[in-house]
Amino acid sequence: MSDGMFVAIALAGTIAAFALLFVIVSGGGVRHVQIFLPEKTENTLAFREVDGEVALVGIKGIAQVNPTLIMRTGDYSLELTIINEDDQTHMLFIDGVNISTKVLRPGDSDVIAFQSQGEATYNYYDYMRPTDEPLGQILAMKVTAFE
Repeated sequence: MSDGMFVAIALAGTIAAFALLFVIVSGGGVRHVQIFLPEKTENTLAFREVDGEVALVGIKGIAQVNPTLIMRTGDYSLELTIINEDDQTHMLFIDGVNISTKVLRPGDSDVIAFQSQGEATYNYYDYMRPTDEPLGQILAMKVTAFE
């Protein structure tokens, strides 16, 4: 094989390898970081007195009183920051997953997070209130592609 033929084959091979590498990299096959980060829904809620009753008021993520929070099932977590803006102590308790904040004195805050592997409805309560009535609900819903 002549030197010219060898150089032509090497050059063609290098160009083909570069083109293949370009296709793989531009298509997302090579990443220095994970591109599919775990999803986390964040909400900030505050205990406040509303019309003479204790309520949980959405500050960030949802702006409602005693909101119905929605989360996805699976590897998606719901993170709640709870602030006590009332003059009494409070403690948020989520029934069904048995998660609660610490006892929140006026001005205190706490962060809780959880996941739901299946569809469910969780009631949340102020554990310091003398009633069995929930403040609101958390709906865990399965989200899928169109079928």
